Amino acid sequence: MRMLQKAWAGTCLLFGLSITLLATTQLVSPDDDDWEDRAETGLALVMFGVAPTALGSWLAWNLRHGNQQTSQLLSLQQEQMFLQLLQNQEGDLTIIQFAAAAQIPVEQAKAFLDQKAQVLNASFDVKDTGAIVYRFPL
Repeated sequence: MRMLQKAWAGTCLLFGLSITLLATTQLVSPDDDDWEDRAETGLALVMFGVAPTALGSWLAWNLRHGNQQTSQLLSLQQEQMFLQLLQNQEGDLTIIQFAAAAQIPVEQAKAFLDQKAQVLNASFDVKDTGAIVYRFPL
């Protein structure tokens, strides 16, 4: 669905902007004094230039707004998963535990836990296996 919306937005913008450019150059050209032609060009500008450009702009804005909402929702879900794991694990959490629970890549889990460790003043322990255990105060 998003690919179709992107394609429509791009098509509308490309078509609308090109018609707008052509009609505008036709309207401002000094060698055309026929008012009927100018009226037709103005009508074409509005119908085939401005309207598709506005539609394409709205579709692009809608895509961006939807992506921001999805990103915020994922961030909130990650935060809730983190807090629930902290409570279940009594404040001790490894990167692998969080990555598996949140279903995210290990690198992303490590970056998230590092950031939360700074904010929440967590300490670190290293297990014999080399795994880092984040100890968050509850």
